[in-house]
Amino acid sequence: MLRIFIALFIGMSAAHLISLILLKRKLRIVTKICLMPLLLAVYISGADTIFIPIMIALIFGWWGDMFLLNISERRFFKLGLASFLLGHLCYISSFLYTAGTLNVMALLVSIAAAVPFGVAALLFTRPEKSMRLPALVYEIIIILMSLSALQLLLARRDGWSLLVFAGSVCFLISDTLLAHFTFRTRLKRGDFFVMLFYIAAQSGIVWGMMRA
Repeated sequence: MLRIFIALFIGMSAAHLISLILLKRKLRIVTKICLMPLLLAVYISGADTIFIPIMIALIFGWWGDMFLLNISERRFFKLGLASFLLGHLCYISSFLYTAGTLNVMALLVSIAAAVPFGVAALLFTRPEKSMRLPALVYEIIIILMSLSALQLLLARRDGWSLLVFAGSVCFLISDTLLAHFTFRTRLKRGDFFVMLFYIAAQSGIVWGMMRA
């Protein structure tokens, strides 16, 4: 079953990216709704140890995907933001639990390095006044998610944890692009790059945690 679900997820991801290039709205909606359920099926059917928080994170990701289908409505954007934020909290707990230890020195150094990145990201996206606080809170949480993935990498030092960390970085890129295209410059096919990094992010994290 694992191979079947992987094939379905890859096919659905390809179809979704193609729909963004060709600007096929109906295909975009259908394929986006199917992405996280298929990735959840991949995780459940292939994980060595199933972590409930990972499953919950994917469910929150699915909710976020559906809310962001109507991204022009700010209330749906905020609901999508909240869904992904809760998903990141689930990822944080899973990464730190799997790491089993905390590298304090690396944490302090990485936080110091993350501060200028966070400031640069806010300057790059420049959210509107009503969205500044939600955007700031979300940015802090997603950065903490990536730093937690780094802690996992430092604790495990294997290819699977590297995949998780790479996925977390892709999440940062995807969400920064999404915010930029939402609040500043709207590109006709900008969603393609957002979703390309988003799919890489979720699949990297899930595949890495399947073998964690």
